Amino acid sequence: MIIVLDASAAMEIVLEKDKAEQFRGYLKESDLVIAPDIFPSEITNVFWKYASFSELSGEVCGKGILYCLDLVDDYITTKDLCREVFAESIKEKHSAYDLFYLVLARRYNASILTNDKGIKKIAKSMRISVL
Repeated sequence: MIIVLDASAAMEIVLEKDKAEQFRGYLKESDLVIAPDIFPSEITNVFWKYASFSELSGEVCGKGILYCLDLVDDYITTKDLCREVFAESIKEKHSAYDLFYLVLARRYNASILTNDKGIKKIAKSMRISVL
């Protein structure tokens, strides 16, 4: 099984939230975990917010970034996805950032691991398996 991991699911795991163990199990069962190459930027930005506006220290956030990056086996370049993502984002009336994950899942016949309700809804309309 191939899994596309999005930032919301990675954060669920690293912050030990409600679905962390379930999500970790999916990753362990997978043959390959992929993400678009925007994933590191998204993870870094989320941890910047935590370091700036919560009680998480910069050191903890830095370790969290590395942990999230290690969850992914391969990063797929977004350059070749742009036109398809743009068309889907217009069609779905949704952020192109999220559509990179969904288009990648569709191209690789992968399931998406997400905790984002909007992505789950669009995945269903695109007939992409959601874990």
